Amino acid sequence: MPAVSHCSDRGQTLQSAYRFLERWLSQARQSHQPQLVTLSFDIPPVDPLLVLSRLAPSCDRHLYLENPEAQRSVVGFGTALVYETAGPYRFAQARRFIEQWRGKTRCYDESGEAIAPGGANWSRFFCAFTFFADSQGDSAGFPAATVVLPEWQLVHQGCQGVLTMNRLVTATTDAAALIDALADQLRAIERLGTLAWRDPLPSTMPPVQPAAEAGQQFRTAVSRALGHMTQHPVQKIVLAHALDWGSTEPFQPLAALGRLRQRYPDCHIFSVGQGNGKTFMGASPERLLSLTQGQLITDALAGSAPRGTATTQDDRLAEGLLHNPKERGEHQLVVEFLARQLQGVGLRPQHQPLPRVRRLSNIQHLHTPMWARVPRHIHPLQIVEALHPTPAVAGVPTREACAQILRFEDFDRGLYAAPLGWVGANGDSEFIVGIRSALVADTWVRLYAGAGIVAGSNPDREWAEIKLKLRALGESLV
Repeated sequence: MPAVSHCSDRGQTLQSAYRFLERWLSQARQSHQPQLVTLSFDIPPVDPLLVLSRLAPSCDRHLYLENPEAQRSVVGFGTALVYETAGPYRFAQARRFIEQWRGKTRCYDESGEAIAPGGANWSRFFCAFTFFADSQGDSAGFPAATVVLPEWQLVHQGCQGVLTMNRLVTATTDAAALIDALADQLRAIERLGTLAWRDPLPSTMPPVQPAAEAGQQFRTAVSRALGHMTQHPVQKIVLAHALDWGSTEPFQPLAALGRLRQRYPDCHIFSVGQGNGKTFMGASPERLLSLTQGQLITDALAGSAPRGTATTQDDRLAEGLLHNPKERGEHQLVVEFLARQLQGVGLRPQHQPLPRVRRLSNIQHLHTPMWARVPRHIHPLQIVEALHPTPAVAGVPTREACAQILRFEDFDRGLYAAPLGWVGANGDSEFIVGIRSALVADTWVRLYAGAGIVAGSNPDREWAEIKLKLRALGESLV
């Protein structure tokens, strides 16, 4: 039996979990097949960045996603299951992998009840897809598609917190050792619940600034794209810029995430690590989809303007954005694309007829939320595949725009502007688009930012938008 207290409610619960594990270990021995078990326990509120900094080994895979304004976060580390693939069928292959294991998962929660396979609300498969189906060069060690069921994951929604341990158990698994490891993790999390995240001292590194020649290169690419659009049936091309920056001292991803969270509470703060020393991270304003109990929400977010330094100036800029034909046209392309793609998978999307302005900390966008009911037979990754890439990060028409991205951009996008998120065992799901992002590796960082090029675009204005986005992220990194 595991060495846990018999005097506390938690100790009794762990003993019950031990008996649950023993039952499925017996099944593994009889069938000679591994069994995937998931055990979930209520926990006190704890900062997910503290979890990453104190409990997650740096050599482990991890995914962190937090919406500070909505008080939602999920963080996972370690590996119970992992699947990697590439090519044009990567979404379907990832979907099959999830479904294969979802039906085999044996779930247990703190109520002491075993849950039917697929009924667990807390077990989540973390997914990361690159922008292109096949690597266009050095994608920093991130496969075109990765699905990970983490060994440990923590979910917080408001004041509710849950720790889940996922394990693939075999005939030789020691159930008592597993329960002891779980008890140790619960105690560690309880200790973290009494602490608050504190940002380290400010860095002494100089601010990240794009070189003058980078601006000229980007403006030239915009001019070439505009020239191409006058001669071909292309309505929009999203061009991105990658700024590489080196330092004599290591960058601190967790400290940067803390600053991003503080500065951009209205964005999705995220971090993905392969356990190879490289971290892809950022603060994305763009939700690709959120699926809760069959209700889908997605966002058309395109067309932008800076924030004003005073209320009157801010309102004037927002009003100008709402009545700018170029920005409204760019936004409408995204709205029509989302509606068409959702209809293509059998959904009936709805949205308001006119966009509104979504004001973020350093920029404001035209925003049209869209919603639909999703029947159980439609998998979240079918919707992700249908929506990626949106005109907000690729262009219109998609295939031709992507061909021009490969032509005009001189770097591999990797995870930039690509879907990142999770699929729950109960069918819930959340994915964001990995924009306003950076790739960090020790003393080197690559910052990404993009701008939509349409008829009427001005190369100088587009470069100013790129610099605004790069500066916001660069300030948080250093």
